[in-house]
Amino acid sequence: MLIPEDDKLDDEKMINIAKKLWFIGFFFLPWVWLINILYFIPYRNSLNDKVKWYLKFSLIGFLGYSTIFMGWMGIYLVNRNKWGAFGDDISITIPFG
Repeated sequence: MLIPEDDKLDDEKMINIAKKLWFIGFFFLPWVWLINILYFIPYRNSLNDKVKWYLKFSLIGFLGYSTIFMGWMGIYLVNRNKWGAFGDDISITIPFG
């Protein structure tokens, strides 16, 4: 077993951890939602409905943010040169070349 019996979390602690990580993910930190999901993998057989709710919406939020971010990165990287000065203005660092 990955987790010894003495180290298992009770339902209240699980809900508290899942809830905190879910709220932290709203501060433009979608990777925290991924951590929320990965943290509870060893406990997947003993999760209650409240924790499953937080994990389900953490997964939805992570996939949504990731899709939007990857889409924006694709558009930006393909079109930065075509946008001219605007493309440079929205860059954090201006690549030379």
